[in-house]
Amino acid sequence: MNKMTFTTASEIHMWDLDIAPTLREFMCNNHTDLNDCVDFVCSLFDLDATDELIDRVADEFDSFFGN
Repeated sequence: MNKMTFTTASEIHMWDLDIAPTLREFMCNNHTDLNDCVDFVCSLFDLDATDELIDRVADEFDSFFGN
């Protein structure tokens, strides 16, 4: 698995263009919880569940579901 720190432009670009839209589609289709969202992103994009990744997924989750 790969670690993402979301500090480089390419990592931020990957989040904005690849991961976030895919995650939003997953949440829309499945109405899932935060843990499933983290698992989905880690599995699909071969990433480690770092604190930074979990925070990003949680922010996207809260924004999507209006929390």
